[in-house]
Amino acid sequence: MKKKKVNEGLFSASKRFSDAFFDGLKNNATNKAINVAKKNKSVPSKIVSKMEAIEKASKELEQMIKDLEK
Repeated sequence: MKKKKVNEGLFSASKRFSDAFFDGLKNNATNKAINVAKKNKSVPSKIVSKMEAIEKASKELEQMIKDLEK
């Protein structure tokens, strides 16, 4: 029984690590896309503002969901 708990703990830790890793990659890609759009003068500022608003709303939603899980 003890071995099963250890394996579950390892699986849980591995999942949290991989989730955090891929979330980091996603966030870096999103931030990079927003920064490129800001620097590219052919992208209207309304679009850049909307991209930033969507990113902010996404982070707020993720936090709400995490708060519910507690």
